[in-house]
Amino acid sequence: MDKKTGLKLSATEFLIASALLLLSIGLFSFIADEIVIENKNSFDFRIFRWFAHYTSASNTKIALFFTFFGSPYFMIPAYLVIMFYFSKQQKKKEAIMIGVVALISVLSIFLLKDIFHRHRPPSPLIPGVNGYSFPSGHSLSGFTFSGIMIYLIFKSNIQYYRKWIYAALLFLFAVLIGMSRIYLRVHFPSDVIAGLLVTTVWLSLTFIAILNVEKSQLKR
Repeated sequence: MDKKTGLKLSATEFLIASALLLLSIGLFSFIADEIVIENKNSFDFRIFRWFAHYTSASNTKIALFFTFFGSPYFMIPAYLVIMFYFSKQQKKKEAIMIGVVALISVLSIFLLKDIFHRHRPPSPLIPGVNGYSFPSGHSLSGFTFSGIMIYLIFKSNIQYYRKWIYAALLFLFAVLIGMSRIYLRVHFPSDVIAGLLVTTVWLSLTFIAILNVEKSQLKR
């Protein structure tokens, strides 16, 4: 790729990332104000009523299976393995980037939960779930992990159509984690959507920073 083509591509990606960033901030602000602060839960409870039609012992087992992948019990080992792999490949910058993105996403969960103090939904299907509800930490973790993996896949040399297939599967994986939290009634649907939006904000900012570094390198 020549410098001119690289700069054009970088400019397009920058515009897309910036648009996603602004859109996500706007939607998150709307949800935080209209649903969480104003306590307008009609949307959330409509979704809960829909999920209630599919409540069963077998579906609960499936939901518990997917919800595990958004927990620290999966995320911490998964990140450590990926970071170790890139370190062994002499790609320490990538390893550090992954660690920083993951760490800040976790810190943002605690910060936002402490700001909004939203209580969890009534009548959860599983016991022992504590802490505040908004945004969903499992969803944010799942979308962040999938976003990082999608980025790494698109930076790899695998066939282009395979990149889109893997990206779709990873996004579906994160969606299923979020849906499991709604089904189990440990998070409101708006909590899960907010988790996706916070992830989009953070990953967009990270991607814009990476683009700026790459752009400066292309100009040299």
